[in-house]
Amino acid sequence: MDFDTQLVSKILDPIHGIIRLTDLEVKCIDHPLFQRLRTIKQNTFLYKVFPSAMHTRFEHSLGVMSLSYEILKHLQLNSYRFAKKNKNQCLFTSMGKLSNINIQELRLAALFHDIGHGPMSHQFDSFLPSKTYLKKHIGSKFPDLFNMIKGEKIEHEHISLIFVRAIYDSLNTEDKEKIDINNVMKIIESNYSNKSIFTKIDNKVIDILPMLTSIISSCPIDADRMDYLQRDGYFSGVKCGVYDYNRLFMSIVPVEDNNKLYLAYTESCIDSIAEFINARANLFSQVYYHKTNRAFSSMMGAICNIASSGNEQNIFCFNESANADEEDKISLIQKFYLKNSDSYFLNEQLKTLLAKSEKPEIGLQILNDLNSRKPWVKKYEAKVFPPNKSITDNIDKEFRENIENKISEIICNVVSNEYFTVDVMTDNAFKDIDKTEIKLLAKTFSGDYNLKRFDECGDKLNRYQSIKYFIRVFIAPEFSACLTDNVLEKIENCKNELLKL
Repeated sequence: MDFDTQLVSKILDPIHGIIRLTDLEVKCIDHPLFQRLRTIKQNTFLYKVFPSAMHTRFEHSLGVMSLSYEILKHLQLNSYRFAKKNKNQCLFTSMGKLSNINIQELRLAALFHDIGHGPMSHQFDSFLPSKTYLKKHIGSKFPDLFNMIKGEKIEHEHISLIFVRAIYDSLNTEDKEKIDINNVMKIIESNYSNKSIFTKIDNKVIDILPMLTSIISSCPIDADRMDYLQRDGYFSGVKCGVYDYNRLFMSIVPVEDNNKLYLAYTESCIDSIAEFINARANLFSQVYYHKTNRAFSSMMGAICNIASSGNEQNIFCFNESANADEEDKISLIQKFYLKNSDSYFLNEQLKTLLAKSEKPEIGLQILNDLNSRKPWVKKYEAKVFPPNKSITDNIDKEFRENIENKISEIICNVVSNEYFTVDVMTDNAFKDIDKTEIKLLAKTFSGDYNLKRFDECGDKLNRYQSIKYFIRVFIAPEFSACLTDNVLEKIENCKNELLKL
């Protein structure tokens, strides 16, 4: 790929070594909206458990971009190697003719995929206004964005698209001509607009969007997961996010089906896929779901519930005047995110929000305990691993909600609901497999390969499926004695009864 000649700058990364950059990428990285990611930790409170886990969304985003390009290059190299050994009509052997513009768009999409994360990452989403409210104020500027959102919930991915457009608008005309920003936004969120990404290769028009989106985000493996497993394991010091990424790189090929380009894994890679899935599962169990990490997250959830009441709709301080300019309101959104680092939000903004809430004293007390590293006590724990699950089985959301609600009802009889949390964490090794567009080249008895959707490969992958539920009750230490053996027995019986349903 002659795109390498455009990589004229570099950054040194402890995970991937030298990450090389184009001039356009440097300009995007230097934008304040991207630089703010330096102030957003990749794992909000993990550093309170594993002291070196201070890494941020900034370096993770660089890592995803680097891995996305590595995947793209290996798709090209492997297509030549695979073509020499196998005759398969679906194999796409013209990856080297992919335009530099499309490559740059992929790299920027990878770079920007997390740019909409707010302070405290996912927990900040509870403060975001509804779709109706946000559409009322900036709707005409982002019609395709609001058309793609189902329901009323705004998430960080939607804010990412707003920020991507803002960074693009800040570029000079020459830089803007190097990419189609709608393609970048489409790769980040495939539901954005009704258009796809078509390119002409060998006098044939082909849709390359399925392959590009799969590189950054797909089940069970993508550049996003590949980076955070290595990075989070490295910085936490826990050696359980380890997998052989070289073996994965060697087993990916580009395939064409109905004039669409897809990323496919060869069947010989099944064991490496299983290794990756197990590495991810171990990291979730030993790191992300560590009881102290979840205790602090539970406390933060309780604070957010108190603080968001009455504050969620106008957290960006929009001027409610009908004549207020939409550009001014977009500017207010940007100013809020630029101002609110993790630290500022935790130590300043939350206090302002809590002061306007219905129960400010309780919220401030919990916030003080969190900042003083006084975690809530884990009073109950259960782990549920449903047997004999297939890759197409999903998390049972009804079971999860019932567990949270029924156990909360039991505890509310003895403790006010502001002082405890029923923490139900779930993980599915094949989450969103029904949405993935990657393929598997399954070998036949004749030695040829059949192209199959991943969710059709249960005969080869079901044994690696792992769905689990971590059920815990965290409670403020001063109320711990309220959860007597009798109450805990009721909680256990409740859990067992729900498992029978």
